[in-house]
Amino acid sequence: MAEPVRKKPVGREPERPSDDPFHPGDPFRYGTRWRRARLPSGEVVEQAIPLTVEDLLDPELGDQVTQSAPHGDWFVRLGYLLQRHYESRDDVLVLLDVKMLWGIPGLKRPSPDLAVIHGIRDKKAVRHSFDVRKEGVRPSLIIEIVSPLDEEIRANDYVKKVEIYQRAGVPEYFILDMPTATTQDRLLLTAYRLGTDGRYRRIEPDADGRLLSETTGFLFGVESDGKTLWLLDTATGESPLDTPEERARRAAEERAATAEAEVARLHAELDRLKRS
Repeated sequence: MAEPVRKKPVGREPERPSDDPFHPGDPFRYGTRWRRARLPSGEVVEQAIPLTVEDLLDPELGDQVTQSAPHGDWFVRLGYLLQRHYESRDDVLVLLDVKMLWGIPGLKRPSPDLAVIHGIRDKKAVRHSFDVRKEGVRPSLIIEIVSPLDEEIRANDYVKKVEIYQRAGVPEYFILDMPTATTQDRLLLTAYRLGTDGRYRRIEPDADGRLLSETTGFLFGVESDGKTLWLLDTATGESPLDTPEERARRAAEERAATAEAEVARLHAELDRLKRS
């Protein structure tokens, strides 16, 4: 049987601001879903259907979801570093953008940006989705990274997913709101923890504005620049973000600063000798 031909609607790619992939005039601003259709000629084609903001709460396999470049950068880097952090733990799995199957009728099944899952039985299994009932465990911590300027998408993360993850019994839900014009170019952190009554409550920050994830032992904060994530594993005193590459970068910056200071000192000494 011949493969169906994919056809895109005319005018699929309207111009949009470079920093805003969610242009309100683009019906495909949230992404694309493909559906098979038979034309009167008998030809089978795959027609593009625009995703809605509700579709993002319950995506289907194969959906092409629009993401901003900064969101992708944060998503990949943080996901990779957390996976690396738990690499030696056979009972902890970190999933990126994998659909959750709660086994709860009527409850939306998002694909969280990151999900940390403890008590996993088969870490190496290939998963296109995560079936909570089949696996026997649910995510301990879900992290969503907010970047779009689109208010409807922001409402998904800040409002609708709070209700979804609460009903699904996810112990902790953290929201990382990336530096954008909406956040006045600052990283904002919001977090919820499930209470004994099954309801989410906001996690209160400590004196330094940091938020503790009890399920993972991670302490989340913001660096002094107001826009860089700070992360500490309280069990080891180390940061998953402190990779060999990051340490090398900091060492290079420190060497450069030391060299610059030495050059300034030598110039000052030379000027002093000229005046004497």
